Amino acid sequence: MPALLYNWIRFWVLDGCPVCSKLLGYEEGDVNLKTIFSRDCKVKRILQRRGFDLTQPNYGDGRVWFDHYKRGSQIRGELALRRLNKPSIWVDLETKRLIRIVQEYGIDYFKNALFIERFEAINVSHPANRPLAYRYQIRVVPTVMTPYAPNGVFRGLSAEEPELEIERLLFTGGARIKPGQSGTKVT
Repeated sequence: MPALLYNWIRFWVLDGCPVCSKLLGYEEGDVNLKTIFSRDCKVKRILQRRGFDLTQPNYGDGRVWFDHYKRGSQIRGELALRRLNKPSIWVDLETKRLIRIVQEYGIDYFKNALFIERFEAINVSHPANRPLAYRYQIRVVPTVMTPYAPNGVFRGLSAEEPELEIERLLFTGGARIKPGQSGTKVT
């Protein structure tokens, strides 16, 4: 029986935030995020390039998520094809990610595993998400939580960053983007 490995990306947004709206392409005032990716935006293009099916969203209270399933053997095969066909930027991005996964779980576990990648956008202003935002101490939007980020959190993401840098942030954590200063930390 294959093991299930989850890779999650949580994107914390606010329904009236213009930067969040520009990054995720939703209408202002949309508390339940029903109009996410209705316009062309950077995150939409990144997720489509990564193989996410954006036509089948899953909705919750003030949140929306998209799942993408892959086998470990399929990831290894795609990586071998990318080495032959893609520019070195994309090969490096995928190679770093594969190395991190193999180091964490081991090669035998990796071959038989089923990877579930989940991109989740969570609206902080929805009443159902306030306890979760309090638990993770979300005070700045947009905030991105990914297992590859230092301490799990990047704050202060700008809509003016290039797509490649945003993709590195979301999927490998090896971006040049500097996290914004936390409002709670006194220096």
